[in-house]
Amino acid sequence: MEITDDTVIIDVRTPEEFQGGHLEGAINIDVQSADFAEKMMELDPNGEYYVYCRSGNRSSQAIAWMNQMGFNGENITNGGGYQDASNATGIALVQ
Repeated sequence: MEITDDTVIIDVRTPEEFQGGHLEGAINIDVQSADFAEKMMELDPNGEYYVYCRSGNRSSQAIAWMNQMGFNGENITNGGGYQDASNATGIALVQ
C-alpha cells in the first residue's frame, strides 16, 4: 500500500506494546481502552487510515468499530501485524 502525507497510521495495541516498537510516525490508540471511541471520534471520518496491531486481529476489530462510527471504510487499510505493516509500506520500525 502507498502511504501518503495524508495517511494517518494508527497502532491499536497497548501503550506498552507501542513503546516496544512501532511504525515511524504512528499514533497509538489502544482498541482495548475505555476511551477508544472517544479518541477515534477526534479524527476525520473521511480521512485516510492505515491501522495495524500485533497480528491483525485487533486492527480488524478497530476497523469494524471505525465503520460503525461512520468512518469511510474505503479509506481504511488493515496493515495486519506491525512487522507485516512495516514490510508492506517500507516504513521503518522505531523503538
